[in-house]
Amino acid sequence: MKKASVSKCANPECDVRFKRLGDGKLFVRPAEKSGKGLKQKAMWLCQECALHFELRYRHEEFHLVHRRHVA
Repeated sequence: MKKASVSKCANPECDVRFKRLGDGKLFVRPAEKSGKGLKQKAMWLCQECALHFELRYRHEEFHLVHRRHVA
């Protein structure tokens, strides 16, 4: 996943649109300094997808991974 977006769920299999904070889970990478100030990337998982997945930021990209459930 290279393109950061909060307009829809970050799970490519899901078409849920972002409507408001508090629904689902927002993932934000640490801010970086660039020539034009701070750069920020954010992606969002809908409430249903956030139960099963999470986003991790590695190697300049967000990666969708299954959550580990602890019993």
